[in-house]
Amino acid sequence: MPISDRVFRVGTRKSRLARIQTELALCQLQASHPNVRFEVIGIDTHGDKNRTASIHQLGEAVFTKELEAALLNYEIDLAVHSLKDLPTEIPLGLCLASVLTREDPRDALVSRDSQQFDRLRSGARIGTGSPRRCAQLLARRPDLDIVLLRGNVDTRVRKVLDDGEADAAVLAVAGLRRLKLEHVITEYFDPAVLLPAIGQGFLAIETRAQDTESLNLAQAAEDSEARHCANAERAFLAAVGGGCKAPVAAYATRRDNELTIDGLVASVDGKRVLQAHVQGNLSPTQAGLLLKQRLYALGANGIIAAEEGVVV
Repeated sequence: MPISDRVFRVGTRKSRLARIQTELALCQLQASHPNVRFEVIGIDTHGDKNRTASIHQLGEAVFTKELEAALLNYEIDLAVHSLKDLPTEIPLGLCLASVLTREDPRDALVSRDSQQFDRLRSGARIGTGSPRRCAQLLARRPDLDIVLLRGNVDTRVRKVLDDGEADAAVLAVAGLRRLKLEHVITEYFDPAVLLPAIGQGFLAIETRAQDTESLNLAQAAEDSEARHCANAERAFLAAVGGGCKAPVAAYATRRDNELTIDGLVASVDGKRVLQAHVQGNLSPTQAGLLLKQRLYALGANGIIAAEEGVVV
């Protein structure tokens, strides 16, 4: 059957942001295959159903497992993910077919009184469900009160600006931009101040490894530079242990064939924060492994071991 006669079923989470991200991915897919037809299928995930526990309490793959099951059960042909949600270990029979051009990877502050981070009052309540953000925020401002804030991006913004559940929240710029909520941003955090999550800002498409048509369709939309950086960040995460409970972060860029990656391992309370930098004409795997080695030389393995017993 010609590819133009096939309707490709695309799985996505049901949130407004996930739907928007899926539409963005479809635009890129159709740019190279304008006659291909798609059917978008919304799927409930465990992470979307449970809005009270922190993501780390829920475990790995809380936003991706049901989409991957739908792929393996032939209910969908492609799954669109935020790459930062996708574990480094892909289930047998599936593959990370495509990484799309990266949106702004930074984090941003949204505050009720338009106060910048350094000017927030002592004891101000900062909402986040991310141990990575928690550790870095407390390292800079141990006088702040970090509170759990779950929900979709627009829900978390409303909880701060309208409901007063927190004085401020830290969210990904990419999600705010895609939702046309950039106007609520009080401050952008430079990666040197708040290192992003691994894979933050990337959209990814997952397919069955043996579904040649879906795989080729997805690969036509790939950004090779984005894939290179994403692979380096994910290689670092895999090297330190993809499911480790310690806050980890990494941010990779590439210019003139030279890969640069900054990484972090910290304790959740922000009292120990270790950072390292790698730069050179390296493959993504080499860069990720070298970054892990440099952080371990600083004592990151001790932090990771200690945090394994911490409930976050």
